Amino acid sequence: MARTIKNINEEKIDVEIIRYFINNDTEYLIYSLNEIDNSGYTKLYASKIIGNKACIITDEEEWNLIKNIIKEIVRNNRDGSELSIIDIDENNLDDILLQDTRVFKLQGNLVNLLSENKKVFNKQEEKEEIEEIELNYEDLYKESIEKIKKLEETIDELNKKIADYKIIVDKIKEIVE
Repeated sequence: MARTIKNINEEKIDVEIIRYFINNDTEYLIYSLNEIDNSGYTKLYASKIIGNKACIITDEEEWNLIKNIIKEIVRNNRDGSELSIIDIDENNLDDILLQDTRVFKLQGNLVNLLSENKKVFNKQEEKEEIEEIELNYEDLYKESIEKIKKLEETIDELNKKIADYKIIVDKIKEIVE
């Protein structure tokens, strides 16, 4: 999906959003400027979103994680498997400033696989689902009390068994000695 995003110099840049997703509470953006080299590879840009800025991924461990996520997305889309990634609504990028990015290349067909099958997480839908859930605290309290009573009964039964076993062990000790 093509959109215009500003860089830190307030210049507008036309980009194609390949993937905008969240992993471990961190947002990541992968985009293209539709640059293809002589070998047919597409130049892609990956950034970590910090506040309202798209920043470079400098940590090698984090970059390896992102590369593995990219491979998993491509593999799952190629195989028709379910994706475990959570995509974010690209409209959230309207206020993002492109600061710095990590550059990498993929073959054109792999770029297509990377951008397919987006399942956008909609915060409004989640909010509506949460609002529909009504909790009856009195019933929850009663259920908790019942569970506690059952646990106490189980503990009493186990304590009685332990006492019985102690008696048996003591008798065996007497016989052995």
